[in-house]
Amino acid sequence: MGCTCLHYVAMGESVSAAKALVGKNPSLTQQTDFKGFTPLIYSITSARCKEMVWYFVLNTTDERPGCPFSGPSASQLVALLTAAGFHDITIYLLQLYPNLATLTDSNGSLILNVLSKMPSDFPSGNKLGYWKRCIYHFPGIKLVREAKLRHTSAVRLVEFVCTQVSTTNDSQFWQSFVSADIVFNATTSGIVEILRVCFQFFPDLVWTHIPNEGFVAQIAIKNRQEKVFSLLCKMPIICKFLMLAIDESQNTTSHVAARFASSQLASISGAAFQMQKELQWFKEVEKWDHPLHKELKNEDGKTPWQLFREEHEPLLEEAKNWMKDTSNSCMLVATLIATVVFAASITVPGGNNQEKGFPIYLSDNTFMVFVVSDTLALFSSMVSLLMFLSILTAHYAEEDFLRRLPERIILGLASLFFAIVTAMIAFGAALDLLLRDRLKWVSIPISLLACVPVALFAMLQLPLFIQMIMSTYGSRKYHRQSLW
Repeated sequence: MGCTCLHYVAMGESVSAAKALVGKNPSLTQQTDFKGFTPLIYSITSARCKEMVWYFVLNTTDERPGCPFSGPSASQLVALLTAAGFHDITIYLLQLYPNLATLTDSNGSLILNVLSKMPSDFPSGNKLGYWKRCIYHFPGIKLVREAKLRHTSAVRLVEFVCTQVSTTNDSQFWQSFVSADIVFNATTSGIVEILRVCFQFFPDLVWTHIPNEGFVAQIAIKNRQEKVFSLLCKMPIICKFLMLAIDESQNTTSHVAARFASSQLASISGAAFQMQKELQWFKEVEKWDHPLHKELKNEDGKTPWQLFREEHEPLLEEAKNWMKDTSNSCMLVATLIATVVFAASITVPGGNNQEKGFPIYLSDNTFMVFVVSDTLALFSSMVSLLMFLSILTAHYAEEDFLRRLPERIILGLASLFFAIVTAMIAFGAALDLLLRDRLKWVSIPISLLACVPVALFAMLQLPLFIQMIMSTYGSRKYHRQSLW
């Protein structure tokens, strides 16, 4: 039998049309096409309208001729529904038909296999922007509500599937159910939620070994998955055993960390902070590795640190150039501010008293605001200038990018921003002194306009500046991911 009208309607978004057809002939929801697919599968395949999928889920039964929840098409239905991201609907169906939770293919659990390739559907794979991340944990905000629902539903779905499998007493079944491919995909994607739940229900999975890849620890380190590594560090004894592994090329875990992972650095702005990230990662892994491995050479005769230096030589050169270019640009701005505010401190607004030489507005409060802000602008711009000058004359060794150089550029940018703010305040105060007698109203809009560059600088640079601070001063102790 070919497709019915309801099959075509299911691929659209008109739920009212589907209701009209089903109202005239309720058995249409059970009709199949030549592949044995019901309209429900068609609605999931298009993934256009969640409301349409819900309608067919609520109005489709496991009756002939379709038998969508127990027949041959059940596996494809579950896989498509999971891939579409409608995890709350999937949980609803699994509660009605528990057999769907234990469906498998050649790669193990059908649902877990699909989910292990969908990091964006979990909190750990959150790719929201800076401001959305700030409001993510506030309840009821529509902007992030759909993402939060998808994340929580995905975790609940993993827990539901593992709970269903854990009730069986067949150890061989669950070993094939949560396959090595699922563990590998979840580890490389950094989906710590899947690993945490699987390790809870099936503790032996922590010893999973992937040929040519290593144990979970080595895979996580190779792919720079901090949250997965942090989860393993919560089990210190097991983690230390995993870290002792040495591959057939005599590479220790520290050698694995020394390899350059360019694909994992795309989200980090600036080559200098990419270099910092790589150094932090290598140093942290080295702490967990056996002390004897620090000087152990691989089959190429290289220690972990020698391998790190060789692998990161191009990035080091990029980091040097990035630091120098950034410092030169910022030095130019700092020099301009210092020149302007120094000139303003000599030629004070209103001029000086011809007899005594004192500024005419010396007793005015606004004049004091001008003097203080102008002085602060001069001092902070000079501090910024010195910081960027020290960066230009630095040695640029690898370990300088760990703290020394990032700290200097953070201090330089902070003092530069402060110089811009105080210079604008001095400008507003000077304008008020000059125009208060004739055009007092003009000083208000002009002073407000002076705030525009400050606001733009803060809005455009603040996320990057915060990222720099967190990268340099944020905690790097990998013990936060709770297993139990």
